[in-house]
Amino acid sequence: MTPSPGDRVVVRFRKGPGAPADWRADESATLSDVTGVLDSESPDLVILRGADRVVVSKDLVVAVKVLSDRPVRNSQIRSLEVAAARGWPGVESEWIDGWLARAGGGFTRRANSAVPLEMGARLDAQTMDRLSQWYRVRGLPLRIAAVTRLLPGAHVSPADYVIDVDVLVAPVGSAASDSGVDVAIDETPSNEWVAAYVGQRDGADRAVAAAVVGAVDGGQLGFATVRDDEGALLSIGRGAVTTGLDNDVWLGLSALWTSADHRGRGLGRAVTSALESWGAHNGASHTYLQVETGNTHARDWYRRMGFGLHHSYGYVEYP
Repeated sequence: MTPSPGDRVVVRFRKGPGAPADWRADESATLSDVTGVLDSESPDLVILRGADRVVVSKDLVVAVKVLSDRPVRNSQIRSLEVAAARGWPGVESEWIDGWLARAGGGFTRRANSAVPLEMGARLDAQTMDRLSQWYRVRGLPLRIAAVTRLLPGAHVSPADYVIDVDVLVAPVGSAASDSGVDVAIDETPSNEWVAAYVGQRDGADRAVAAAVVGAVDGGQLGFATVRDDEGALLSIGRGAVTTGLDNDVWLGLSALWTSADHRGRGLGRAVTSALESWGAHNGASHTYLQVETGNTHARDWYRRMGFGLHHSYGYVEYP
């Protein structure tokens, strides 16, 4: 995962001339670590540790790992994943050996994957067989979302991930904007909204897409839209307010899109801000969103609005 300025990181580096002071008592150690907030990386890494500023030469860096902004318990990861699954449940779902299997006609990975939500969920041969059969009946491949720390590490290797995803969180209101952009929020998506979200996805069925984005398990949905004076669609976003395991109320953001000709004008932030206001009105205290780890442009944008890493997961697909 490529870190962004503002991320909390741990940097492993080689000891030697030009290296930061080593906190280890073992003088024979050849490597050391520094943990803090990444301030910059051009070209050397500058790490902030309170009032201290630690510079690690790029030539000495062995590895950089992004950490959550603050310690996160397994129970908190599970609770947020439950809220997220309720906010994007596909068009049908079933519990199988502690996994929530979701299907949505093949539209989006999230709506067509199984996620381990119950304690003790495993990926043994029996569970694999049951999940594979469930998806086979629906004409879909078996795809799982291997959530960090919710699945035994020996069951899935990160090397098998086809896509890595970061779950970013922030208090509701972090993206507050006073841009003056008029954002409408409706309970259901218009045909234009669905068409904009589907975009250039090859072979996507708009009716299936509408069913997927319009599904929620025991929560509320809001579909944000920005139009120009002639009524043309400029920007959209989807909000889902659902609860986790401890009745923690979350706002999930997804489907954020702005017309290419109108990017850089603050429309995306206006949509995000409006959805956060809508979410707060419906009881949400925190916002989450999912972004592919390699999408550094999006991660940097969310970081500037106050979002930080909560946990991550990877999709694994089986033939």
